[in-house]
Amino acid sequence: MTEEIAGQDTLPGKWPEPVMTADIIIRRSLEEGLAQLEFFTAALFSKDEGEETAEARTARLVRANMHCFSYLLDAVLADVLIEVQGYNRAWADSMAAALDQKLDWGDYYPEQLWHWAAERGLDPQKITDEAKAKYAEKEAS
Repeated sequence: MTEEIAGQDTLPGKWPEPVMTADIIIRRSLEEGLAQLEFFTAALFSKDEGEETAEARTARLVRANMHCFSYLLDAVLADVLIEVQGYNRAWADSMAAALDQKLDWGDYYPEQLWHWAAERGLDPQKITDEAKAKYAEKEAS
């Protein structure tokens, strides 16, 4: 009987979800934000000795931009949660749990952005079309 249980892939029963708090996300965001800021700075200013090719420069700047975006996202998450904690720790914990879940929903946001924009009187199609035209213009130059 013991061998059967030891070989079992999953245990029966339900376990409670781990408790997510603002402190956990703040700590995680501060650690990741500081690391991403360092990666951003290193990618932005590091060059191999000698001439840098256009391809190498483009790749280095793309990496820098990715690290910059990650750094800013983590900094904003920490900033907002720290501010909310100052008003109401329980509310900050509730927001942290929602953020933790929503950060895994990458496919949710394109449709939701469209909905939120329309709900606030913006024209999401016009915004999208203008962005496409601006991108095409930059690509052509």
